[in-house]
Amino acid sequence: MRLAPRPPEGGVLNINKMETLWVDFQNAGYDGVRLICKGTLKELKEKNIELKDDLQLLIWSDDEDDNGRKDNLLVEAVVKFSVVDHCWVAQFDENNLKHESQLGH
Repeated sequence: MRLAPRPPEGGVLNINKMETLWVDFQNAGYDGVRLICKGTLKELKEKNIELKDDLQLLIWSDDEDDNGRKDNLLVEAVVKFSVVDHCWVAQFDENNLKHESQLGH
């Protein structure tokens, strides 16, 4: 997967400043996570988000800690249209992927 060109400012996620979008991190294409899953499309419609190149989003997916407690994965991403995958994708640096519990909120 290609990485987003811009890391988060100061390495800290801007959770309160960005639109959030649920994604399936397992649905990775050549250029990033494909934004084509039913849940993602539903949320885009509900939030009235129009995908366009360079749109910045906070993408997240369900996850749990070792004890089965909710601990979602989050990362800042940049939206691009992938010519290879023929759909919109979210590009991000995998090194910036964090669990909510790592953010101290």
